[in-house]
Amino acid sequence: MLYMLYMEACIRNVSADSWKYLKTEAAKSGLPLGRFIEVMVSEHKRAKEDPWKEILYGKRTLSKKLLDNVLKVHERFRRDFKFRNDACS
Repeated sequence: MLYMLYMEACIRNVSADSWKYLKTEAAKSGLPLGRFIEVMVSEHKRAKEDPWKEILYGKRTLSKKLLDNVLKVHERFRRDFKFRNDACS
C-alpha cells in the first residue's frame, strides 16, 4: 500500500479575523492555504533582502518609446514658455 506523507501544523495566537482574511486571500489567488503561505514567506524573504532592487532594476513603467515622447513634450513645453534649460542654474 502507498501511504501519503504530509505534515500538519498548528498555528497559535492568530485571531479569527486574521485567519479568515488569510483563507480568503488564498482562495482569491486560487491557491491552497499551505501554498499561499509559502508564497507569502518567499515574498517576505525577497523584500527583506533588498527592497530597492525591485524599485531600481524592476520592470519599467514606461516603454523606451513612450519615455522619449514624454521627454520631447517636456523639452518643447520648457522651450515654449522660455523656462531655463537646466533645472540647477
